[in-house]
Amino acid sequence: MRIRQLVIICLVLWFGPVAASEIYRWVDEHGQVHFGERPREGAQRVEVRPQVVERDAQVRQREQNLQRLMDVRTEERAARQTAVLEQRARQQSHCDALRRELARFDGRVLWYEEDANGKRMEVEPKRVEARKNALQAEIRERC
Repeated sequence: MRIRQLVIICLVLWFGPVAASEIYRWVDEHGQVHFGERPREGAQRVEVRPQVVERDAQVRQREQNLQRLMDVRTEERAARQTAVLEQRARQQSHCDALRRELARFDGRVLWYEEDANGKRMEVEPKRVEARKNALQAEIRERC
C-alpha cells in the first residue's frame, strides 16, 4: 500500500506542473502567430482542452465490419496454408513411393509377373527398362 501511495505522489509531483502549464498566443510585428508557455506583451492566454473523440454508431459498425473482414481473411490464410502443407505432404509421399519403386530395380536382373492363369512368366528386359525410365522421368517432373 505504501508503494502505491508513493507512486501516486511521484506522478502528481512530476505531471502536476505539466498539466497546470499555460499556453499563450501572440502575433509579432510581421503578423506571424506564435504560441508559447511564457506570457509576452500582448499575449493572450489560450485554454487548451484535451480532445475527446467519440465514435458514433456508424463508425463503430464500420470498425466491427472491418474486424470481421480481417478475421475472415486470417481464417482464409490459415486454410490456404493448411491446404498447401497437405498438398506438399501428399506430393512428398508420392515421390517417396516412386523412389522406393525405382530402388527395387537396383540389383535385380530378372523380373517376373503372373499371367491370367497364375503362371509365373519372365518380363522382357525392354519392358523392365521402359518402366524404369518412366519412373525416372516421373520423378524428374514431379519431384
